[in-house]
Amino acid sequence: MRPDKKRYDFAVRGILRVFPALLCPFLLLSCSEKEPMKWVDLRFLAEDRYELTASDPEPIVLQVKSTDPWTVYGQHQDWCTIAPSEGGPDELFEVTVTYTDNTGLDDRIDTLIIQSDYWIGKWVEVFQHGTAYLDFENAEDIMLPQTGGEGSFGILSNQKWRIALASGSEWLTVSSSPEGEGDGTVSFSAPENKGEIRYADIVVYDRHDEEYATVTVTQDGMQLDPAETLIRLDHKAQEYRLPVVSNAEWAVVKDDVNMTWYSFAETSFNGNGELVINMDENQGTSIRTATFTLETTATAEGITPVRRQITLQQAMDPPADRTQFDEWSWWADPSSGRPGTITYNGDNTIFSGDNRFIRSGTNAITAEGQYIFRIVSMSSDAYSIIYFLSGNNEIRWHLNAETRMTECSTRPDKTTDVINNVSFDPTVPHELALDITRTEGGYLRFEWILDGESLGSTVADGQDGGPLLDGETLTLHVGATKGTVEYDYMDYKIPFDQIEWD
Repeated sequence: MRPDKKRYDFAVRGILRVFPALLCPFLLLSCSEKEPMKWVDLRFLAEDRYELTASDPEPIVLQVKSTDPWTVYGQHQDWCTIAPSEGGPDELFEVTVTYTDNTGLDDRIDTLIIQSDYWIGKWVEVFQHGTAYLDFENAEDIMLPQTGGEGSFGILSNQKWRIALASGSEWLTVSSSPEGEGDGTVSFSAPENKGEIRYADIVVYDRHDEEYATVTVTQDGMQLDPAETLIRLDHKAQEYRLPVVSNAEWAVVKDDVNMTWYSFAETSFNGNGELVINMDENQGTSIRTATFTLETTATAEGITPVRRQITLQQAMDPPADRTQFDEWSWWADPSSGRPGTITYNGDNTIFSGDNRFIRSGTNAITAEGQYIFRIVSMSSDAYSIIYFLSGNNEIRWHLNAETRMTECSTRPDKTTDVINNVSFDPTVPHELALDITRTEGGYLRFEWILDGESLGSTVADGQDGGPLLDGETLTLHVGATKGTVEYDYMDYKIPFDQIEWD
């Protein structure tokens, strides 16, 4: 516990003297009289532990009160002065404990004991630092040139110490003595570096031969550091840009030239660059994987190239979990008199007028993933509706056959319609998709998609109607408000981050 953090324990010790009474049945056939019971009510205000400086330590102040005479004493009373060290009953005392300077190198520990009668109420640990110190001078950001050179850092100490090179640091040569006492200097050197940037760790040990600190020495060299070495992308055809930090000429090559589903816009670079990777759509049923290698170009004899292998994985389009709408519950019972009917044509569901199916409660949908609705046909006056609901939030995905326009919006509206609504042909089938994903802040992002083309997206971030958080479920309404709309099915595809990669 830090000494500047005041946390006090208020303790009460009720002590009952019953030992003779407990022995009575064993010593006599009967016990006609019992010894009177005695309580010792000892109270105190003290931390569990105090940490003091070696020189001019702050006094420790305790508070003690008891129904009986009490005492406070330490295990090393030659280190401290306790005033008062004892007191009478029924009065609150403030006890000041003052420790002498610790002139030794080592830390020391004492225990203060608070006692009333012969009952101990609390043990208080007192930790006092010793005078030993071990500091460093010019030990940060030590850099040696690629051509080789020498360096050093200082040790400021009043104790014995030693140094050693950590494993993998053998390229660095320590020219000074590996041991010392008091102030000293650690000197080292390195030959020319014909490879990549390298690092050496010099471990410093204290007088107890315990590891105290590590000083890192860096030698300049070739650098080739891609932003990532494992790239995982969805099934869509796309362009991916991989930043690469380098101070040399470098190139990229496929490890398997027969992998034709991806390609590079450029293959040769000088210094920092951005590797552009173009990928075809993955139309297969499994994840596909490729590896390629970045490698520096040797510019002089004896230079060791730097290589970095990158793994590229592209997911397949997740298989759809298909639902027919006849498995859902009605929004309004047919006998309720609400206008609109729901009929069936094989697996298809036909909404006429104002009615819909609903999934809510225990049947509510999982928020994340992609939901795809196939509309087979619409009358010229039809208005199809799809609502995703949570509290006051509504995500709307509608088609208006009269205006031949999509109507994608949120409610409460951020402005009017937040999505780029487009025209469509109501005489042909359409697929309406809503892609629901997570943001870094834990909110939900909604993207409207018509026949595979994105119309736009928005994030339910709490600005209108409250936030929609990852992990929520949503109530879903599917149907029509007028005209006739024929639906075929709803497909659900798991989100990208739930794909099980090889």
